[in-house]
Amino acid sequence: MNNYLDQVREVFFINNGETDLLTGSSAPNLFNQLVKRDIQLASRNNAQLSIISLSVCLDRFVLALGQESLRLDLEEALIKTFFELKQIFRDSDCISRVSQLGFWVLVTGLNEDSSEKMLSRISQSIPTYFDLSICHRQINQNQLDWYSKIDELHFKSNLK
Repeated sequence: MNNYLDQVREVFFINNGETDLLTGSSAPNLFNQLVKRDIQLASRNNAQLSIISLSVCLDRFVLALGQESLRLDLEEALIKTFFELKQIFRDSDCISRVSQLGFWVLVTGLNEDSSEKMLSRISQSIPTYFDLSICHRQINQNQLDWYSKIDELHFKSNLK
């Protein structure tokens, strides 16, 4: 794995505060603002909030595509996956590239049954080298506690 980590570190990950300049997804700063707003709304309305995490598993990526042009292949995969996600999610859902190799998607109104269907639909549309997970916000859970749970899910695939 160390063999290709230098190429991974060079994957373009710059935003202008609102937009990720590689994929066109929301930047983490804008995503955080929207999450904060939606938490306030959900608390008042007893609505369910969830974040779906997608992250590239490097081992599976390299097995699928090799490591000859790893940086360029990763960038292309991130761009294509963002456009796939835009077709899956509603305009009101927020897709953000929160890490060099992955996205978080803020969605409202998913219960256990609908979240399973959503994850199944996503997994059929994106490449198999993406790890996919979901974290539902608990009632009265603050943003940082929620994020820490999502971080564990998001970064687990590249810590193996």
